Amino acid sequence: MAFIKFIIIVVGIYYLLKLVFKALFPVLVKKTFDKMQEQAKQQQQNTKKEGEVTIDKSFDKKTNPNKKDIGDYVDFEEVDE
Repeated sequence: MAFIKFIIIVVGIYYLLKLVFKALFPVLVKKTFDKMQEQAKQQQQNTKKEGEVTIDKSFDKKTNPNKKDIGDYVDFEEVDE
């Protein structure tokens, strides 16, 4: 008797979660798409005018201490005349 009661409860919870998921999933998807559209609108509004120049200095030597900026290395041989 306890096993049958357990099976009925598990099946009931399964169908309850299935109904809740069907009710909430479209709302969550719509909310996500609306948020993405709003971000796209903001990016379009923040576009620069033609001919406008901006310089973003995001280079920071402290972020990667192993990278050395020593310039270009040129291998050459001296020619004796």
